Amino acid sequence: MLKKSGVVVGFDLGNDYSQISYCRADQSMPDTMSLVMGEEQYNIPTVLCKMQGKDENSAWCAGNEALKGASEKNGTLVENLVLLAKNNVLLKVYEEEFTADTLLMIFIKKTLAILTMYVRLEDIEAIAFTMHDMDAMLMETIRKAVQRLDMKHVKLYFLSHEDCFFQYIIHQPNEMWVHDVLLYDYRADGMKSYLLQMNRKTNPVACFIESETFSQMKPDNMMQTEGAQLPQLDAALLEIAKLQCETRNITSVFLLGDFFSKEWCKESLRYLCHERRVFQGNNLFSKGACYGAREKVYTSTLSTAYVYLSDDKLRANIGMTCDRGREEIYFPILDAGTNWYDAKREFDVMLAKNNTITLNIAPVDGGKARLAKISLEGLKVRGNKTNRVGLRFFMEDAQSVQIEITDKGFGEFFPSTGRMWRECLPLEVIS
Repeated sequence: MLKKSGVVVGFDLGNDYSQISYCRADQSMPDTMSLVMGEEQYNIPTVLCKMQGKDENSAWCAGNEALKGASEKNGTLVENLVLLAKNNVLLKVYEEEFTADTLLMIFIKKTLAILTMYVRLEDIEAIAFTMHDMDAMLMETIRKAVQRLDMKHVKLYFLSHEDCFFQYIIHQPNEMWVHDVLLYDYRADGMKSYLLQMNRKTNPVACFIESETFSQMKPDNMMQTEGAQLPQLDAALLEIAKLQCETRNITSVFLLGDFFSKEWCKESLRYLCHERRVFQGNNLFSKGACYGAREKVYTSTLSTAYVYLSDDKLRANIGMTCDRGREEIYFPILDAGTNWYDAKREFDVMLAKNNTITLNIAPVDGGKARLAKISLEGLKVRGNKTNRVGLRFFMEDAQSVQIEITDKGFGEFFPSTGRMWRECLPLEVIS
């Protein structure tokens, strides 16, 4: 359970607009921050404006306020903040240079200030950021930006849109995901579909998401023409829906984005609604990120019963059996379903019998469990629990787990030799 005043936040950071969802301790589901209290104005334009003639503390404004300041010629508009961060661009505004993490820091700070209308910033326990494309440079820039906000108490996570879709669905009533679930995300650059499927024969239940992009559904030209192209757009969506639904048992369909409208997708909606539940909105990803943040900090039974596996995920539970007095216990190290860029763990162990580290590898996608043994060549084990070694687990890509083992000695009696061993566990062997 969340502590009484605890809050978790889901931040959907988009290049065009962003959204923030939050969940208090006493809430069963997240709320999405509205720019106007009492209304559903969830989209925050991802822009900044540096105002002329203002001191440093009030020089910047964000979102709608930034658009207004620029339209009234009171300042310079800065757009494409996410693209700038992905490319680590140095931008000059009024002869002053700003790094990408500085600009993102300002935007995040300004938007979180709006959140104070709903929650206290000091109550925030964790923030999960989600983006359309998970990019290592962008994630590092966000980390730097948040570090500069003096929010050291806040845990920071990153979830893909697929992760957010999975988290959102498993937190809905069971009848909504008895079978497969389909999501259409319609944006300015086209439409993308996400199909969630579950293998209920595994324990935990292994979940997979197939995604597909439909660039032919770009709305620019069709939406601007007075109705002439709308039947053609409806026909294109209907064809896509039939291809994806006729060979699958789809329980629910989610239509995400402001481009969906009953005015143009009449035939496709009629088809999708036949024996399926259809939902429309635009804040699923930020809510899913919020659910994900909560599961990271306060794990529920859902996280142990269901695991989402993708090409970026660890597909096995990795642990080790340890002696505790007269009994042996299982010590978990890395959990299946963890993004490779989040898969990190460090701890020390005492070697009691020999110079071998034995790891338990338990795949969750149908593979056979096995043991992986790492021999620390050249290390003499004294047998009286005076050999302490440090273990560091991490991943440099999605294909393998790296393990560093360091001899730490045992106080003044047995100084460290400084030796280090490094092993690699290929994931294709694990699976």
